[in-house]
Amino acid sequence: MQSKLFARALEIAWRSESEKSNFSEVQQFRALMRSFSSLSQPFRIEEFHGMKHQVVFNGQGSWGRPSARCEISDLLIISYRKFPQFQARATLLQAKKSNEKHPSLCSGLSYSIPYTDFKANLEQWDLLSRRPNVLPFPPFDCHPEILSGAILPSIGSLGVFHRISAKDYGFFYMSADSAEPMSSPKGKHAKLKTKSSNRYRMLNGYRECTYACCLLVFGEALYDLEIGTPIESQNCINEKDERYRNIFRGWLRTVIYSHLEMTENDSQLARDLLGQLESDYESRFMSEPPALLLINSDELEFNKALQRTNR
Repeated sequence: MQSKLFARALEIAWRSESEKSNFSEVQQFRALMRSFSSLSQPFRIEEFHGMKHQVVFNGQGSWGRPSARCEISDLLIISYRKFPQFQARATLLQAKKSNEKHPSLCSGLSYSIPYTDFKANLEQWDLLSRRPNVLPFPPFDCHPEILSGAILPSIGSLGVFHRISAKDYGFFYMSADSAEPMSSPKGKHAKLKTKSSNRYRMLNGYRECTYACCLLVFGEALYDLEIGTPIESQNCINEKDERYRNIFRGWLRTVIYSHLEMTENDSQLARDLLGQLESDYESRFMSEPPALLLINSDELEFNKALQRTNR
C-alpha cells in the first residue's frame, strides 16, 4: 500500500536526520521538515518555510487569561488527492518536546490510546483543543473561525518529540482534544495527559486519527487523509460547514500565493493544488505566511513520478 511505503520512507529519513540534530524542539522540528523534503521524489511533497504566528483569544481554566495571546501552530499541513474526486484535510500542528521517557507507546491494544503525560503550555493546548474564535495578531491574517468552524477536532493537533535513548528520538501525534491537564494546575506550564479513548474515530461521516504512537503511524494516517478537517466543497454536513470550507480554501489560496510570490518558487505541486481550491473568499496577502507542508497522495501521480525516478 502506497501510504505504508510513504510512512516507512519518512521514518527512515527521520532516523537519519534526527540523530544528527540536538535534542531541542527547534532542531527536532527542523529535522522532521528535512525528512519530509527528502521524500519529494517519488512522492509528491512540497515544503515552504514560514514564520510562527500568534492569535488572541479568550482563555479558560485556572491558568487562562481573559485575553490570551499565543502561537496558533508551527506548521500547516495539507494532505490531498484529486482522484476519483478532490479531497483534502488540513491540520494546524504545534510541535512540543518532552524530556520525559515515553516507553511502550506502540504496545498494548492497537485501538486504544495508551496513557502518557508530558509538559506543555496549557494556553496553546486550550487554543487547539477547545478551538475558540480568534483574532489574528499582525502580521498574521486568518478568519476568526479558522479553528472553531472545523467539523473535525484534529484541525488543532500536537506533535511531541521525545528521547528514547542517547541519540534515538521518537515522535508521537495527537489531536489536541485527546489530551487533558493533570490535576488542577494554576500556571500555564504544566502537564497534559492522554485521555482514555480510541486511536481512530468516526465523526460527521469522516474517519479521523486521534493518536499516532510513532512517526510510522503518523505518516500513514497523513497520507491516507485521516488527519485534519476536510476542506473540499463536496459532502458538507450543513451550511456552516460549507461556509467554513469555502473560507478556508480562500485563505489557503492566499497562503500558497504568498509563498510562491515571496520565494519565486514555481512549485508545480502548489499550482496543482491551487487549481482545486475554488473559493469566493478573499484574504489579504501575507508578507510572512505560515510554514506549510503539502502532500499529494494520488496513486497515478505517484506512479508517474516513480517512473521518472527510475529512468
